Amino acid sequence: MNNMHDKIQQYIKKDKHLLLYKQPLYNIYKIHDKKYNPIYISTPKKGKTAIELILKKVDEKQHKNMTISSLIDEINKQTEDKQLHIFLDHFEHLTRRELTYYRQLSENKNITIIANITEDQDLIDEEFLQKFIIVDDKFYTNRSLSINIQFSLLLVFTILVFLLFLKIQLSIVGIIVSTLWFTFLMYRSFYYMIRR
Repeated sequence: MNNMHDKIQQYIKKDKHLLLYKQPLYNIYKIHDKKYNPIYISTPKKGKTAIELILKKVDEKQHKNMTISSLIDEINKQTEDKQLHIFLDHFEHLTRRELTYYRQLSENKNITIIANITEDQDLIDEEFLQKFIIVDDKFYTNRSLSINIQFSLLLVFTILVFLLFLKIQLSIVGIIVSTLWFTFLMYRSFYYMIRR
């Protein structure tokens, strides 16, 4: 763990956001230097509550009934002269709504986001991921070894639906042809009887 913390310290000096892979982020947060105003967020799904916690870390005043954009503006104002390190666990749970919040925070040069991915999932925005330095090499090897079966299952499901539809259509066509054939035979029989 200290080895990972040392790596984090090296990259933080480069003013970049960091991405970890399956690391004990809370333990790293606990030993992080307090001069950087570290804050630990267990999941990005906390939304406004997380943004309020971040603001409370840099400003002790009470901020009630503020919108998220005004909270983010206040965070940016409060961090003009001080550093803030946000330790964000379960980064893969980031949704489109929370993505906008953390994207705005990531644009502040005094804020560093140290995110941790704990599960192999598709991330919501690969472009946002480009702003991060990937500290852990296991991120690449584990993600390249994992197989995405989503498209395979979709293909199998599509084939099953096609076969089911084909069977239904063929049975309907059989009924229609039989009905037309019976109708033609009845017409011919009635026509024969009338002509006599």
